[in-house]
Amino acid sequence: MKESIHPTYFNNCKVYHNGQVVMTVGATVPELHVEVWSGSHPFFTGKQAFVDSAGRVEKFQKKFQTNYFGQKEKAEADRKAAIAAAEKKAAEERAAAKAAKAAAAASRPKKPAPKPAAEPAAAAPAAAPAAEGEAKA
Repeated sequence: MKESIHPTYFNNCKVYHNGQVVMTVGATVPELHVEVWSGSHPFFTGKQAFVDSAGRVEKFQKKFQTNYFGQKEKAEADRKAAIAAAEKKAAEERAAAKAAKAAAAASRPKKPAPKPAAEPAAAAPAAAPAAEGEAKA
């Protein structure tokens, strides 16, 4: 092993959590200060504990302690009511336009229906082929 290239190794490095020594390990520093270790982590302890950094838990609780979801539901209900009112108004306007169109159509005079043209020439061509057939014979 080469001399003076390896760090100093401390066999009894103390690990501190919340100011208390929780274990002793080997490390390259004489002391370690940790925020979470297996004795405080909910996965290992089975207890629910908040590890709050920068007040995130309080911010979350403050946001949702009020009627946050109730406000969203109320806004959604108001939006649906506005849509229903707009649809009802549009239907009434369509019905009014249809009634006005029907009234305008009723007030106009009706045109008489055109008479079908009589076909007087229809009888003559039927007789002509018979006459031609007699002339050839």
